[in-house]
Amino acid sequence: MNKAKLETYKNKYQGQTCFLVANGPSLKKMDLKFLKDEISFGLNRIYLAYEDMKFTNDYLVSINGLVLSQFNEEISNIKIPKFLNWENRGLFDKSDTSNHFIYKSFFGNSFGKDMSKSLNPAATVTYAALQIIYYMGFSQVVIIGMDHNFQTKKKNRPNETEVRDEEEDKNHFHPNYFPKGSKWETPDLISSEYFYGIAREMFEKDNRKIIDCTKGGKCTVFIKDDIQNYIQ
Repeated sequence: MNKAKLETYKNKYQGQTCFLVANGPSLKKMDLKFLKDEISFGLNRIYLAYEDMKFTNDYLVSINGLVLSQFNEEISNIKIPKFLNWENRGLFDKSDTSNHFIYKSFFGNSFGKDMSKSLNPAATVTYAALQIIYYMGFSQVVIIGMDHNFQTKKKNRPNETEVRDEEEDKNHFHPNYFPKGSKWETPDLISSEYFYGIAREMFEKDNRKIIDCTKGGKCTVFIKDDIQNYIQ
């Protein structure tokens, strides 16, 4: 049943544009109300922005086990279609039609073209979301909030579980995105860039585009542009 639900999204939005909203502090520099009239994907705890920034995403993607295990109740209360990690399905109501569970595979294709089978989680949820967007058939995805710049205590040790001991989370748009005492996985920017390059190549082979409109973003992989050029 879960696989059948995922298959209904194949090429659902063929030829259309969507917005991918990451979680960087640069979101605070933007007026996001325009997203109410657009198709958009949010990542992990982006729902913390919905009330203050006056928008809601159409879809939520969250595959990180630490995020899902610590904030599963909050995520469950978000009643938009959600794409979640198959391994954490026990934390969620499988009868809730808004929940879709995706199998993660580190083997096989580096870019999963068929999310009903599996996708490659790689180093960042942003990469997972790009594979979902590809499967849905979008011809253009505009990224915002992907600052690609983090402050960590373990600067040379990516992909390690770190307990947050700061009073304020400065790496995300919300000061309590990862609140004090919570766990997060230290980012791996080098691996992220490698996989972003794969995503760009896969999109461009099909005459599709990934455009990065993050304000002040540090990622140099994707085409850069001004968000005003994509707001109707």
